[in-house]
Amino acid sequence: MNIAEILLTTGYALNILLILFILFFEERDSSHRFTWLLLVSFIPVAGFLLYLLFSGTFFTRSRRMLRATRKAYSYYEKVLNDQQRNLESLIQSGTNPAVEEYGSLIHMNLTYGKSPVTSHNSVDVFLSGEEKYQTLFADILRAKETIHLSYFIIVNDSTGRELISVLSKKAAEGVVVRLLYDHVGSIFTSSTLFRPLKKAGGMVSRFFPISLFNPFSINYRNHRKLVIIDGKIGYFGGMNIADEYANRNNARPYYWRDTHLRITGPAVQFLQKQFLVDWYTSMAEDRDMHEDIPVWKFFTQISDEENPRPAALSRSEVLRVCDVPMQIVNSGPDDPRNDEIRDAMIHMITKAKKSVWIETPYFTPDQAFFTALKIAAFSGVSVEIIVPGSWDKWYVRLAAMPYIRELLECGVKFWQYDGFIHSKMMVIDGLIATIGTTNMDTRSFSLHFELNAFFYSEDFGKTCSAIFHDDQAKSKSVPRDFFHHTPMIRRAVWTFFRLFAPLM
Repeated sequence: MNIAEILLTTGYALNILLILFILFFEERDSSHRFTWLLLVSFIPVAGFLLYLLFSGTFFTRSRRMLRATRKAYSYYEKVLNDQQRNLESLIQSGTNPAVEEYGSLIHMNLTYGKSPVTSHNSVDVFLSGEEKYQTLFADILRAKETIHLSYFIIVNDSTGRELISVLSKKAAEGVVVRLLYDHVGSIFTSSTLFRPLKKAGGMVSRFFPISLFNPFSINYRNHRKLVIIDGKIGYFGGMNIADEYANRNNARPYYWRDTHLRITGPAVQFLQKQFLVDWYTSMAEDRDMHEDIPVWKFFTQISDEENPRPAALSRSEVLRVCDVPMQIVNSGPDDPRNDEIRDAMIHMITKAKKSVWIETPYFTPDQAFFTALKIAAFSGVSVEIIVPGSWDKWYVRLAAMPYIRELLECGVKFWQYDGFIHSKMMVIDGLIATIGTTNMDTRSFSLHFELNAFFYSEDFGKTCSAIFHDDQAKSKSVPRDFFHHTPMIRRAVWTFFRLFAPLM
């Protein structure tokens, strides 16, 4: 037997062992397992490697991540314990109808998502990248102590270069600047973009860098988009750093609509906590974790007067709501048995009495989320979902069509936005809402590191409802019989791509 035959025999033996492993030891749902069984069976050797890289089964949390998480948890353990003891009195205080009616969601996020609820937060909503960048850069230029940034994508274009320019200016002034970016999300961005910032004294790091010698983290990306300035101002939402988010990129033949938030108040400290966990996880040296973070930096009661609204926020396109109770919830593959954000969303759907309104750029939900939407629709709840009219990923559109067709038949209403909508928002009964970085797909639910905020404010619920209706007015309704005359070959293509939805 020659070397080629030995390698081929070994490959097929490993393939058989992998099939047995998936059949008897893989603990995920049947659709996920079936997808991999098909792939491994049709592409024996390559399928084996793809399973190791992309299945999400073999991710092991880095020791540094575990230590950073434990250190961060020690800062707010007392707050968690105090809230758990006094939660019922908080919910039944009668001061906030949203808190009282959705107290079970607060309880779930507190105990399951380890997220305390904070009050007296102010929230500014950006609906365009132009507004967000203008205000963000103004806030950065006013920074006095620290600027922390974490982005999935940073592109070397006019927006990316402007960000690095203002950060370099502040670093040269002595402000501590830490910039974290995802290696895969920014794989085409040259490190030369960050040289001016490093030269000025800023710190730059990549999250879970991949290489030929260590490719196994390729599937687990940091999809959070965070900025924390002086521990007092926070940004998060759907927008990365690139011209296309501000519709400056002529390569996109359609309008890009997104949602991003600027917050002030106690909730900012939980953005700070998550950034520090991600930052220390990415560090090359364990000694970097020993930097002292004073406890007073967390859970400080920041009044809105300390953070005056910058001039860039005076324009009418930016919406502000004050005194908003909220919880910051994180999820990721470091906790493989839990999908905190997805489960909180499912709980919101099951609690809905009148309406469930969703905006999402990608729609390939897992079975649990799909079933929750179906049950809500059959229960008489108005379920309406806005998806893009122009998709940036054609294969995700093909995979989404079977889900849309089935839910249409269940009474769910779909709308196609005139352009590409990248907003990730869900509003329940016009009363509570969640906005963040999480798409309604399996990758965001289980494989990406994500962050969402859950808002318990009737005023903020009305704001989000108005945003939804405004986007709806710019969308086309998908008729219930839209798929009735679809050619069989097209349906076959959709069904084929749906098989790979758990991988997209």
